[in-house]
Amino acid sequence: MAVLVIAGLDPGGGAGLKADIETVSALGEHPLPVLTSVTYQNPSEVRGYHPLLPEVVREQIRAVRESFEIKAAKIGMLGSGEVAKAVKKETEGIVRVLDPVMKSSTGAELIDSVESLKPLIPGSVVTPNVPEAEELSGLKIRSVEDMREAAKAIAELGAEAVVVKGGHLNYTDVLYWEGRFYEFSGGRVEGFTHGTGCAFSSALATLLARGLELPEAVERAKRFVEGSIGFSKAEAKAVNPLWELERDAYRWRAKKELEEAVKELIKLGEKLNPHVPEVGTNFALATPFNEVFAVKGRIVRYGRTVKPVGPVELNASDHLKRALLKMREFYPGVRAVLNLRYSVELIEEAKRLGLTISFYDRREEPEVVKRAEKGTMGWGMESAVKRIRKRPDLVYHLGDWGKEPMVLIFGRSAREVVERVELLLS
Repeated sequence: MAVLVIAGLDPGGGAGLKADIETVSALGEHPLPVLTSVTYQNPSEVRGYHPLLPEVVREQIRAVRESFEIKAAKIGMLGSGEVAKAVKKETEGIVRVLDPVMKSSTGAELIDSVESLKPLIPGSVVTPNVPEAEELSGLKIRSVEDMREAAKAIAELGAEAVVVKGGHLNYTDVLYWEGRFYEFSGGRVEGFTHGTGCAFSSALATLLARGLELPEAVERAKRFVEGSIGFSKAEAKAVNPLWELERDAYRWRAKKELEEAVKELIKLGEKLNPHVPEVGTNFALATPFNEVFAVKGRIVRYGRTVKPVGPVELNASDHLKRALLKMREFYPGVRAVLNLRYSVELIEEAKRLGLTISFYDRREEPEVVKRAEKGTMGWGMESAVKRIRKRPDLVYHLGDWGKEPMVLIFGRSAREVVERVELLLS
């Protein structure tokens, strides 16, 4: 199934046609990209843009319409009123989702005037964010009720439906369609948000092309975008429309990597047994998206040897997960960690091997951290990093009331952690 995506080029790779292409592809359909403008931008700023000639845009659309059965079109950045007129004429008869791009997230103008967009509103599903809805409706938006009023006002310009996105306000989206309001609640998702408008409108167009009814399509598009923010990539400083595909691939690789490392660890058997703490040993590995795999039930003493209680699973160790993710905030290259029972001999051997060692003292833990649920591990890792101001290979603490002394061994891979354990126990 073909979905037409009409938008500008973001050479920073975060928004525009790239985000549209990835979104449509990730949802399993075929994107037909039509370029309207070339922008000069990076993740920090938009320096300007150059709109293509209307006839260039027109001929792109005509070429693909002659060869593909197009079920829906997403229209994003247009750049000029003349381009908008050409797009309106050439997309007649196609379900249109209009993302009314006016300004970049940094405030740069991306259309010659708001009035240039208005001829495209009749018959389109319009998806403005709060600032765009204010421009189109002439209303100030400070609440969900204001979003409703703005959606209705834009619909009165002839829109088939209006989705006012609340990411700038309260994370609730409001749909006005066929005289009814629908609300889609959400919450703050940690991650980069550059490109959210592009991903949402492209996802919505794709889902409508499949024949989904509008409220269901809006709900699914919203959740898709939430995922693309949560699994966004630091390199692009933007949403990641390929998140589901990449997440599953990274999960598979991480699970296999940790399973193999656990097998190697268990071979240490009698050597490892004395170093397993009373609470058990666990072994954790993070994906690039900060999802953490570990051994369910931990690794425990078994006679004179050791054995894993359960399989490698996602989120199987909250304790090591918090330690690893906090360490990755300082050193993203650190991907794995394993805990052992503390002993002076182990620390001395680590020094002899030249490992970088740090520690934290639970007696120094601020009361506010102690009272916070699960706050100790984050504070401990931050304290250990700041103590030596470089990446530690090993972090230990001497325990506290009811808390067993422990050693954490970090590495850039699960295999590296196993190799360090082998050296420490040899």
